[in-house]
Amino acid sequence: MNETVNKTPLKYFIYCRKSSDSEDKQILSLPAQVRELTEYSKKMGLKIIDTYQESQTAFKIGRPFFNEMLTRVSNGEANAVLVWQANRIARNSKDSGDFIYLMDEEKIQELRTPSKSYLNTPNDKFTLSIEFTMAKKDSDDKSENVKRGNREKFLQRKQWIGVAKPGYLNTINPLTKETGIKLDPVRFPLLKKAIKLILNESYTPMQALYKLNNEWEYRSRVTKRQGGKPMSKSGWYKLLSDPYLYGLLVRKEGEIMSDKQKMFSYDEFNRLQIMLGSKGRPHITKHDFAFKEVLRCGECGGSITAEERWQIICPVCKTKFHKGKTTIKCNECNTLIEEMKNPKILHYVHYHCTKKINKNCSQGSIPLDKLEEQVDAELKRYEISEKFRDWAIEYLNELNNKETNDREIVRGNIKDSYDDCVKQLDNLLKLKISPRNINGSVISEEEYTSQRKYLLQEKENLLEKINDTNQRINNWHELSVRTFNFACYARHWFANGDLKRKTQILNALGSDLIIKDRNIQIDGQKHFFLIEKGKEDLVVLAKKFEPTKWLELLAQNDLPEAFRTSWLGDRDSNPDKQLQKLRSYR
Repeated sequence: MNETVNKTPLKYFIYCRKSSDSEDKQILSLPAQVRELTEYSKKMGLKIIDTYQESQTAFKIGRPFFNEMLTRVSNGEANAVLVWQANRIARNSKDSGDFIYLMDEEKIQELRTPSKSYLNTPNDKFTLSIEFTMAKKDSDDKSENVKRGNREKFLQRKQWIGVAKPGYLNTINPLTKETGIKLDPVRFPLLKKAIKLILNESYTPMQALYKLNNEWEYRSRVTKRQGGKPMSKSGWYKLLSDPYLYGLLVRKEGEIMSDKQKMFSYDEFNRLQIMLGSKGRPHITKHDFAFKEVLRCGECGGSITAEERWQIICPVCKTKFHKGKTTIKCNECNTLIEEMKNPKILHYVHYHCTKKINKNCSQGSIPLDKLEEQVDAELKRYEISEKFRDWAIEYLNELNNKETNDREIVRGNIKDSYDDCVKQLDNLLKLKISPRNINGSVISEEEYTSQRKYLLQEKENLLEKINDTNQRINNWHELSVRTFNFACYARHWFANGDLKRKTQILNALGSDLIIKDRNIQIDGQKHFFLIEKGKEDLVVLAKKFEPTKWLELLAQNDLPEAFRTSWLGDRDSNPDKQLQKLRSYR
């Protein structure tokens, strides 16, 4: 079938596009495209109606100059387009469809490039549609690669992706082209100082913004298209309610915590949101609280939950009111929270029974600070100094060496019994298959089966004892070392740990942790009680002597049995060596 081409004289629009995206790394700049295409049109004698230049990606719809060009084509001002490459026209399905539709309507007769011409024929339109589809596929692949890289950078490396927030700057490594975020040395200190005015110095958010812009001359970072302006009111409130301030990075990929470059702590951020009133970030009702999963109610056995409450004392009328999700002003004088100067903010966390097992459970709540005081007091019962910990661990190492020798003797005896059992099994088999036992006259089938079963069981038991002898001593030694380390440092870990660490420390104290009558009750581990008993015995013993001479007097009585049996068990050791070590801790 012969293809026919409309012989209407062609009038061209030159369309040049350059995107800053990675799709255009190998494409000529806009001035270069205009120059090349203008020279080509003169050389080929093409009639040019107008020239368009556009710095925008074709991956998304909405290019203003491109749409204007198509409108003028529809109006008959031109019927052909000259571009550097076909993918300058479209990298998305809508724009490519609109362009080919105009060819179907015979309003576009030709799309020309310096190397190829696409006429308004079925074959050329089919080829052009493939060119557009390939351009879109290439853009899709690059977009997916970029998204994958951004997810990796965000979720694994915990780095912010995109335009830097106020107070921060985008960076790029000139060698590796790796992008990142760093503190803005000019604006970060000003923003932090302004927010501190709200938190600590009786400024309202708008007063702090006025001081930031007019007294400290804050201006946004200058870019090619914008910048150099004071902080706007909307931008100010958006910044104040952004969890990025305390290190929480929120994107569509998820939420992650980063300790890098944060401006405030989580508690300071929460307090700031309360002071912002309706302009603050909505208060999140789902929280992580320590201890919940390991505590039970002492009355009904139900689970323990925690509840957080915020209260504000109005600086105008001194009324105390609860800060709920929708609370924006004082209940008494109607002063807006965001207009209050330095309001007193109270924060409470209470633990109480969920009452799911027994709705009539009479147990009340206990504040978090009181609960932590009780846990700390419990840890104090077992606390030992580093010197005693080092002494105890050294003693354990020596004791373990002695146990190793004793263990080898026991292990040798068990091994001999094991070898004897294997030999008995061999002899039993030989007796069974002996020519003298053809008719079962020496040992019957029932006797053989019974004795073999007994010997096999004995063999398994002895093998288990051999393996268990080593493991049991090692486990005892490791548990003892961990216990002394825990007793030495647990209070410090608890005071400075995060929610997870505090929960782990409480859980290590015992398996049955209950709250009853606003007190925590712990069914503690035996090894911690032994440490406590050893400490009590030492205190009682020390009080009998003068403080400066009690160790010398201890030496006269060898190592006191009360101390040795309470802490390290009823095991033999060398008293003289231990006393020499004990004297060094005076």
